[in-house]
Amino acid sequence: MSSATPTTTLQFLAIPQSLADEARRTLTDRFGHRLHVTKAQGPCRLCLRVPNAPEDLILLSYQPLPDTGPYAEVGPIYIHAKGCEPYADSQTFPADFAGRRLVLRAYGHNGDIVDAVVTEPGEAERAAAAFLRDESIAEVHVRHASYTCFDFKIVRAA
Repeated sequence: MSSATPTTTLQFLAIPQSLADEARRTLTDRFGHRLHVTKAQGPCRLCLRVPNAPEDLILLSYQPLPDTGPYAEVGPIYIHAKGCEPYADSQTFPADFAGRRLVLRAYGHNGDIVDAVVTEPGEAERAAAAFLRDESIAEVHVRHASYTCFDFKIVRAA
């Protein structure tokens, strides 16, 4: 019998493109907040790219979990004001986040936080895989280490 730890294939998911398209088109988020274009350097949660210099972005409210319990919090995220290509390489940890200190929150199937960890640069993917080896974990949210804003989520690949 092998003593090797089974590997977990991960999928890295940005926010839904439909949400970004709707916010750009209506300049209103799903919570009724009026939106505007601002120059900023925050990461776009659709293309999962962190700009090197300020770009035209829209700040909106986003809820990454269904509104079924107290952990379904709403927080601010940026998207590019003009269209951008959604993050397509869902089998690869987004490069612009790899060198960052990140917070990972592991959520159970009922939406409760099961565990969380702060990871140093380069450690987030390994930590997410460890969380997702536990079948009681449904998804892992990657968040900014200081502001704790949602960046993207990690799930088991289908």
